[in-house]
Amino acid sequence: MPKPITAPRRALPTHAESVNPAEEYLFDEQEKEQWEKQDEEDRQLNFIPQKTDALRKVPVYQNLIKEHFERCLDLYLCPRLLRKKVNVKDPTKLIPELPSPNDLKPFPSVLSVEYNFHKKGVRALAVSPNGLYLASGDEESNLVIWHTRTSKIMRHYTLPNKVIDAISWNPDPTLCLLIATNEENVVLITPDLYSRKVNEATRALLA
Repeated sequence: MPKPITAPRRALPTHAESVNPAEEYLFDEQEKEQWEKQDEEDRQLNFIPQKTDALRKVPVYQNLIKEHFERCLDLYLCPRLLRKKVNVKDPTKLIPELPSPNDLKPFPSVLSVEYNFHKKGVRALAVSPNGLYLASGDEESNLVIWHTRTSKIMRHYTLPNKVIDAISWNPDPTLCLLIATNEENVVLITPDLYSRKVNEATRALLA
């Protein structure tokens, strides 16, 4: 990379900017009138030299804030780096190669977990509040509780009658309770899959 351009230094003050300049640097009436008629860009000095006999009588410089502001603009707007211009003959080379649309699918296309047990249609599904267990019921009165990450069968129940219509977990995390409806029957199940304290509290509630 090229070396950065250093910011230009501010010009040092001259004799005319002194608080007690020599008489030759002061304006007479003719020079003062001529200085006022000139444009700001044509003036050699942007101020009128003044002489004070004591330092405590020096007035506040009127253009102090303005000059500091213009200095900040010069430092802010002036580029400090040299950039090389690149001549590109073929503009199409600037466009990156886009991937195939088949690689940009918003859904996974690889089988990661598979739950194999039910032989007939599954009628109901329910996920536990902690997301670790999945309950499924089919048309053959099979109620299976899976481990969602490993697809391992944690519990297997066979309910009376045949079709399991609906399954639901208790949303309270302090209870491990599962409910299933099987035609005219409602079955409460305690799978005992949570901690010992939660399992004991669930059995105490049912008792």
